Amino acid sequence: MKFESAWLTRTDGPVDVAAIEAYLGALPWAWRDPVNGKDFLLAGRVRSAREARDWRIAHPTEFPTAGVLVSVHPDGVSIDQRGHPESMARARDFLTWLLGTGKWRARTEFIPDMSLASTKDLYPGPLPAQADLGDDPLQSPVIEGALTRWTVGDHTLSVHSSGIVQFQLPHGGVVDARLAQAELDAWNRASDLALDDLDFDAPGATTSVALDRETPEGEQSAWFDKTRIPEPVFPLSLQVTKLLSAMESWAPGKPVPAGFVSITRKHS
Repeated sequence: MKFESAWLTRTDGPVDVAAIEAYLGALPWAWRDPVNGKDFLLAGRVRSAREARDWRIAHPTEFPTAGVLVSVHPDGVSIDQRGHPESMARARDFLTWLLGTGKWRARTEFIPDMSLASTKDLYPGPLPAQADLGDDPLQSPVIEGALTRWTVGDHTLSVHSSGIVQFQLPHGGVVDARLAQAELDAWNRASDLALDDLDFDAPGATTSVALDRETPEGEQSAWFDKTRIPEPVFPLSLQVTKLLSAMESWAPGKPVPAGFVSITRKHS
């Protein structure tokens, strides 16, 4: 890390506070401080940004240390960071945008003053690329799309509406896969269910299916006997059976099953 605190000043015109704050406010991995209403915190990922914001609200006298704090003033922009690569990568990307708005100079605790020609002047080392900072679509809370989980016992098939699939193998390990578009379309049609409206009867643990569907708006769940599938769920159960059959029987070295773009197996 080349600095902890940097002060940036514009040399070819005034600092457009409104434009910079609008840019920061539109970033899904950034938030305006809910306590002082002025500073912005950049996190590495959307999910971690939301967690940090909740933490800040619960601890109003402290700031999360895993993010990068950005403050915008009429006379300049301050950047404060603590060496976390993912949030520093977001700060680097912000600096890339900022340098596109005009000419800037910077001073840090190590450098008295310098003209900024590129982001490498402040971020010379390797940092994660934007493509590596996406949130895992199979984790909660869901950031976008819909995540469906079909669980029998302690084995779960998880499918995100983007096509990412994971199955926990009965004897340990997981199979990760991505669905082809036609198979994904069929899954999304079958899984678009209002689970709270289902009539169901939760049986014993050995024969029950726990079905969960989570979106950014919330989560719905239903439980039913796998031998008595509710009629609205039947098309989805057919999709589940097809996916599980392909994923359980696949092994490294075999061709990618029909309906899949990619598939890998990881042993526990």
